[in-house]
Amino acid sequence: MKFHHSILAILSLTFISCQQQPEPWAFEYPGDDFTEEALLDLRYLNEDYAGEHGFIELSEDGESFMREDGEPIRFWPVNGGGSTRGMSDEELAWHARFLAKQGVNMNRWHGSINPSGKGTDIFDVDTAEVEAIWRFVAAMKREGIYSTISPFWPHNGHMGDWVPEEWGIEGYSGTDALWEVLYFNDRLKEAYKTWVKYLYTEVNPHTGVALKDEPAVGIIQIENEDGVFFWTMQSIKPELKELVGELFAEWLKEKYGSLAAAYQAWDGERLSGDRPSEGVLDIYGTWEMVQEVSGGKAARLADQTEFYAHRQRSFYDDIHDYYRNELGCRQLINPNNWKTASPEKLDDLERYTYLGCEVPAVNRYYAPGHFGQDNGWRINPGHFYQGESCLKNPLKLPVNVKQVAGKPFMITESGWNPPHVYQSEAPPLIAAYQALTGHDAYYWFYITSKAYMEFPYFEFTKDSAGMYAMNRWTYSTPGGIAQFPAYALMFRNGYISEGEVMVHEVRELDAMWNRESALISEETSFDPNRDQLEGIVTADVNSELNPFAFLTGPVKTTYGGDPSETYVNDKLPELIDMEAGTVESVTGELLFDHANGIFKFESEKAAGVSGFLGTKGEFDMEDIMVKTTNEYISVGVVSIDEKPIRESGRLLVQTGTTYRPTDWEQEPATYEREGDTLSGFTILNTGKMPWLAQPTMVELTVMNPGITKAVLLDLAGYPVRELNLKRKSDRVVVELPPESLYVVLM
Repeated sequence: MKFHHSILAILSLTFISCQQQPEPWAFEYPGDDFTEEALLDLRYLNEDYAGEHGFIELSEDGESFMREDGEPIRFWPVNGGGSTRGMSDEELAWHARFLAKQGVNMNRWHGSINPSGKGTDIFDVDTAEVEAIWRFVAAMKREGIYSTISPFWPHNGHMGDWVPEEWGIEGYSGTDALWEVLYFNDRLKEAYKTWVKYLYTEVNPHTGVALKDEPAVGIIQIENEDGVFFWTMQSIKPELKELVGELFAEWLKEKYGSLAAAYQAWDGERLSGDRPSEGVLDIYGTWEMVQEVSGGKAARLADQTEFYAHRQRSFYDDIHDYYRNELGCRQLINPNNWKTASPEKLDDLERYTYLGCEVPAVNRYYAPGHFGQDNGWRINPGHFYQGESCLKNPLKLPVNVKQVAGKPFMITESGWNPPHVYQSEAPPLIAAYQALTGHDAYYWFYITSKAYMEFPYFEFTKDSAGMYAMNRWTYSTPGGIAQFPAYALMFRNGYISEGEVMVHEVRELDAMWNRESALISEETSFDPNRDQLEGIVTADVNSELNPFAFLTGPVKTTYGGDPSETYVNDKLPELIDMEAGTVESVTGELLFDHANGIFKFESEKAAGVSGFLGTKGEFDMEDIMVKTTNEYISVGVVSIDEKPIRESGRLLVQTGTTYRPTDWEQEPATYEREGDTLSGFTILNTGKMPWLAQPTMVELTVMNPGITKAVLLDLAGYPVRELNLKRKSDRVVVELPPESLYVVLM
């Protein structure tokens, strides 16, 4: 349906702008016994137990997920496995039930099962970590929540902060991270196989079933955040660089017959570290791979690029074969989830290397522009952050992703993490745009508590003023998981339509080896644990096609084909209005007004608006009208009984404002970075609990003659009191109370 701008002139109510603005209210979760009295509980969306209908498979076209019985399935996933390590069995069971109630049906365990710490043998397994995974899978299964397992990350923090010399990884010991080692070092690869063999083939004592035969394990990740096309490749240890040079020389001999022939193809291009008589060639750094080059250097770089892609893809293909054919794992397999040093030149190469596995993925956050010492894991008083709303930065929407045609696509880590204050925009944006684009799973990072984190600080960081450093990655917040229900319901039930393909780029492999820019590229993202480490800020989008196309419908790519078959939908220009600052979806259900920081969604079974609504105050849609004096708020109306809004007998009204810890303080500031002056805020006080919520100031009109009751719910979804409901012809009007988060219309 198209957005219209007619005015509902029949209402004569005194609007809430005449009222005095109420004070912020304390967000205090009351706990939950999960009784039938709850009016909001999405557990029913899940199967009785995960895997009840068999393993997760691919649809006939390969682009989405289905159960083994042929029924399609959509996932609303989180990252949270690691936080369950310290929970008792009772706490873990309660936690799984809480997640199911919020609409979650997939949970990712992100960790490392390699041996941890000094003196370990590389072929040992961290059996305590494996036991924790087994227990986690069993608990999630009981609540209809599938598991994704990520068993290895080469970051030293996931290797017990120590790589023993006894491991025999030449050049690597102590606190060295093992970036890129797995692709080239056979000893580490064989150790990896040993670790996962134990994880997947030993019987899980909590279920009596080995994970390889466990349909509740939906997806296997080979590893997390590593790749030859990122900046870390140019910082590998000399010993590994020597090995890479040997393998490169061997590959060139297979391609050209001899190194002499390779040099001839390169017009004699040499590097100072070349030792062809010893069978070792030097390699260019990543920086060279993202520059414009010509002549013999271009030819040599193209070969190095092709070798890198071949090596990385061969590794993933080999491990996929090991899981599938040697271990007997039936799950879908994702190879990795990492980005590159240049979206327009290298992202397609990274995803090409994933083609031998079923599910490509990437990790992509909407970062708050947060800088300061230890900003990779904590928020300190004195830190600087920008914290702009994504509604005014549409190209940074994480699901603006070029998907691989014929494959599903996932974002396995993402979120609007603290110190973002505009978190409540995230679930409606993600639910709507991943539905529009056919994106298959977006894993929120990171669930750090049984329910809401009661103390989102690090106790050992208390300073002389009594302030603590805040957890940088928690999503167990009012602006995080509290905002799930309406939008998990909207996405999982398919209330927003998938659009027709807007762009389908077909790429020649030779063009990719030459690192030619793609027709359309994603916006770069900033990772505080990598980009800052390297001291490099990656370039912005530089593509031929307007990247606002990502907000209109699906954008896809095919690797290894005829570029003349590239398709651009002729509807694209009419959907993007650069002068007005708006982008409309090809379905007509979504409107992104980035000029004003406002997003609207409107379908038969779901409607709402999010952002800086106070700039306009009144939003008139076909089935609802929202009046508000909130400067910033999200308001969604979603059918619980799967009927259209106008006919539904039960509607969920969900609001989200802004949330800050009590006594949080900040002041406007600027920050100098890489020659740029950034505008934002300096954090003066990280505050204390409880969270304080800005009050809801909304008058809502719903076109539904059958609604007779409006019930305010508490934070656990139980009735608090009935609200005054006014009727006018075929519509009802309700003034939402300041402390509202969930209201059910019945």
